[in-house]
Order: sequence, then C-alpha cells, then structure tokens
Amino acid sequence: MSSFKGFDRDTFLMLAENRFNDSKPYYDEIKETLKKKAIVPMREICSDLAPLLFEIDNQMNLIPVKMVSRIRRDTRRAKNMNMYRDNIWCMFMRHKYEWNYQPCMWFEVMPGCYSIGVGMFRTDAAYLEKYREYFREHQKEFKKALESVYSVGAVDDLERYAKDKPGEVSGELIDYYNAKSLYFIKSSFDMEPLFDGSVLNELEEAIKAYAPMYDFFLKVTEKMISEKGR
Repeated sequence: MSSFKGFDRDTFLMLAENRFNDSKPYYDEIKETLKKKAIVPMREICSDLAPLLFEIDNQMNLIPVKMVSRIRRDTRRAKNMNMYRDNIWCMFMRHKYEWNYQPCMWFEVMPGCYSIGVGMFRTDAAYLEKYREYFREHQKEFKKALESVYSVGAVDDLERYAKDKPGEVSGELIDYYNAKSLYFIKSSFDMEPLFDGSVLNELEEAIKAYAPMYDFFLKVTEKMISEKGR
C-alpha cells in the first residue's frame, strides 16, 4: 500500500509565494507547513518507488531524506541570490558524492508543470569517449532503450559536437553518438495527477520505460569505474 496520497492543492502556490517574498522571517513562519505539504509527500513518493528503483540499480541511493531537494537554496557560489526555490525535485541515482559519472532519473515539480527524466548526470571528455566506445559496440541496445523511452512520450534534450566523432554508427543514431550531454524528459501541464495521487502510477510507468536507457548509461559508468575508480 502506497504512503503517497497526493499533494494539497495549495502546495505549489505556497512555494511560489515563499520564493516571491524571499524572506527568512516569512519562510520561518511557514517552514513546517511547507515541509508537511511539499517535502514529506516527495519523500513518500521516493519511499513508494524504492522497491522498483532497487530492482533497476541495487546501489542506488534510496534514503528519501537524501533524495529530495531542499527549499532553501545554497547561494554561496550562485549568481542567482534568491534564497528559496519555487520548484522541488527528487533524484533517483547513486550517491552523487560517492560515484562519478553515474546516470540519473528524476521527478520535478515546478509552477504549472511537472517532469520525469533520465539522462547523463556528469560528463567530461573521458566519460564521453567511453560512452562512444560502448555505443559503437552496442548500437542495438541503445536503439531498444531509445524506443522504450519514447514509448511513454518522452522527448530528448541533446547537445552534440559540431563535428562528428570517428566511428561507424547507424545514421539514425548519429546525433546520440555525438552527444556532449543527453537526457530524455516527459513533461505534463496537467497538475491534477499531483493532487489525486495518480502521478505515482505515471512515475512507475516512466521509470520502467526509462530503465533500459538508465542501464545503458550505467554500463558506461561501470566501464569508467573499472578503469579509473569511483
């Protein structure tokens, strides 16, 4: 039985108002209410999804308090000095401070919409070289993962090199092969599933469809780990 029953309808208006006021005294007044309405339901979603996520990657960080974003921003090295967010998200990935190059899936809610995504998390030249090496050898695997991602209505967000990298790759896959960054995202402007709780079913469906792509990226990560360590 799931613990997540849906968000209260005023949750995201409260987040937006808090960001608009951008005031610690104001935030302190509503902090516990915001935690109850925004943070706790997101943690419940993480808890409900944990068994499915564990099946996909048994080394994934599945501690809800470490999976959900904070409302208070860390502005120490930020150009945007607003203290508070009006969006909230949870990340489905290995611990980002313990694992380099790992892929991620995520669920984010922002004013007026929400999204579910999967993709690369951190890349550099060494990772991308290993990605292309694995890609060349497993093009059918990538194509199947691509079909699975698109089956739930996700679209790609891809930044690629201007000049094609060396390697024999199917023409329909050439942009993915030459990616500098790559993720897939499904967005919805219908907020009702957040309130009636049915977004959990949508998340389960998307995560299952994203699993082959997550696994593809993870295999690249494992090749990096075998050569460079975490």
